[in-house]
Amino acid sequence: MSVPSTNPINGLIEGFYWSASNAVNNEYDFFTKKQRDQLVSSMNEGVNYYFYCPQDREDDSFTMRPWNTQKLIDWSDTISRASNISFVIGLRPRWIDTVQSSFESIKLILNQLASIGIRYYILCWDDASGAGTDSQMILQRDLIHALVREVTNIELIGIIPAFYARSQVADATNVVWAEKLSILNQISSKIRFFVTGLTVVPSSIQITDIPPLENRQFIFFDNWIAVDSNSKVTMTWPPNRHPDIYKGSQSVSGSVLNLAFPPERIIHQIYALKQRINNTYSNINANQAAESWATYLISNTFYESNAFERLQSDLQSLIDHGYETNSEILQHYPLLKRIFTN
Repeated sequence: MSVPSTNPINGLIEGFYWSASNAVNNEYDFFTKKQRDQLVSSMNEGVNYYFYCPQDREDDSFTMRPWNTQKLIDWSDTISRASNISFVIGLRPRWIDTVQSSFESIKLILNQLASIGIRYYILCWDDASGAGTDSQMILQRDLIHALVREVTNIELIGIIPAFYARSQVADATNVVWAEKLSILNQISSKIRFFVTGLTVVPSSIQITDIPPLENRQFIFFDNWIAVDSNSKVTMTWPPNRHPDIYKGSQSVSGSVLNLAFPPERIIHQIYALKQRINNTYSNINANQAAESWATYLISNTFYESNAFERLQSDLQSLIDHGYETNSEILQHYPLLKRIFTN
């Protein structure tokens, strides 16, 4: 069941908490099942891992609650429709009072996930209050040891540590960054660390933008397009992504793209990710991205099929001009109101 170190892990992360104040068509929090199914059905060409890692609410650590019957049914159906995709669930233990109490809570959820065919999970301590203290990282290490030892029907393949970007470290050098992670580096070498590189929202990701930890693989957590407002979408392509970050190697396992909401607004970015994974950078252009985007929208009944040529033309022009706010987009392309109206 283990993912070999030479197998790239490239995929998408549904990893935000979308507030009601930024709802789109009255939807917020997470993708609906329909949105998720549509997105998963479009994954291919090396984009083959789907991470479901929602942020907890401030007053509610809901990722640590067992799933209800309907959620289990919905996810079981989604998994059954996507045989070529590996699903990974992110749990957020947050502050650990005792290893045993956290272990029991997580074990209960993991048994549920395994029962519907989910094979992998990660533990997420990004943006968790107090998670970067030595005392908490010791408890995190011990919790991970217990989970790996005692839960064998689903595999822990990675963690997001509290210090997932170098800029979070006071003396921001890679060596100091590695020292901050030294306690967690005592866990199994099969468990990957998710990092964003030099900053939380990196403009550049290079193969060297990782802490110098021995016997550890990293996955780049790419936050480039994960905007927090329903009035903006990222049109520009991420700059300076080294092609080797998408390949399985001794130090880097791959890269995952943190998504924006709703998914139909960022299909051009998923298209570009596929091209970067497959080292076909010449295909990252407005014409081909717009064709992929329009195909997605038509196939998922956002528009009638007879609108394809006009739709592709508007999307290509939108990418070329780089308009990024809903008001600008709708001013110039009223046909796109179905996608860019909240």
